[in-house]
Amino acid sequence: MATSKAHPRKRLFVNRDIQGRLLARTGLYWVLYHAVLWMAMFFIRYAEHRGAIMAGAEPRSFGDLYGEFVHENSSLWVCAFAILPIVLWDLLKFSHRVAGPLVRFQRVLESLTAGQTVNEVRLRRGDLLFDLEIAFNQYLASLRNLQSDSELAIEPNGSSESAPADELIESQLADELQQIQAEVQAVCAPSSATATPQPTR
Repeated sequence: MATSKAHPRKRLFVNRDIQGRLLARTGLYWVLYHAVLWMAMFFIRYAEHRGAIMAGAEPRSFGDLYGEFVHENSSLWVCAFAILPIVLWDLLKFSHRVAGPLVRFQRVLESLTAGQTVNEVRLRRGDLLFDLEIAFNQYLASLRNLQSDSELAIEPNGSSESAPADELIESQLADELQQIQAEVQAVCAPSSATATPQPTR
């Protein structure tokens, strides 16, 4: 089974759940940051106005003061929303380097579960999680060695004697495979929070 992926990704979303939530949260924080900045700037302007009144300046209504502030600083929101798509696009492309490898490992685990042979997993150039790639390939090498030892242990006249050992090896491999698949799926698709049952009295 070929596992090398040298060409760049063409899909907009590799994992819509992970990347969609990341973009939505970043956009929310972006708007929240500029809203707090806007209120802080107006608070400073209002404090300056109160100081000017105490120094003898003519007082102005709140609406007049805020209208002047909006007229002078409305370019802040224009610039903020103009650069937001650039920030989200760059974040989306960067998230490919994490979500892509996770989806790749998930598909390889599904192939192994289906009984297919995978010799090696190679991530795209620029991807992250290379430590996980090394550990995953070490697991695949260990899996091949166990399968080879199992095949060598089977003899024509002693197949019945080696059957329990083969079943033990297959059981261990299945447990390890299910554990790795569960860990990868937990990262690729965050599970929803479950309610904690109350103890009965």
